[in-house]
Amino acid sequence: MPSASTALPTTLADLATALPPRIWYLTSNGQDMWCRRPYGFFFSTGEAAEGFAGTFGSEYGLSAIGVETRELLTDAALDALRGMHVTRIFVDPQIDPATGDVFGQILRLADQA
Repeated sequence: MPSASTALPTTLADLATALPPRIWYLTSNGQDMWCRRPYGFFFSTGEAAEGFAGTFGSEYGLSAIGVETRELLTDAALDALRGMHVTRIFVDPQIDPATGDVFGQILRLADQA
């Protein structure tokens, strides 16, 4: 059984430390990040993102987009995530094959100052 996920309070500086130089996210329209509120999903590789999408199911027509982490780590980007009601980000999530539950490291977005 997978271990429980932890949610750590995360600021821009915390995200810069926790994420690789390039991150990937899933999208159904080629731009907007697909999420399951309150969760967003970041991946270290495009293959990991595509694998997650394939395991999760193809009903959404999800594909992976890679972005330089420094381009994503802006106050405006974090405000946009909060505007989508995303308060927690899974990093390289996995899906438990027995239960279908998503598990892994979770970064909790800090509240706006």
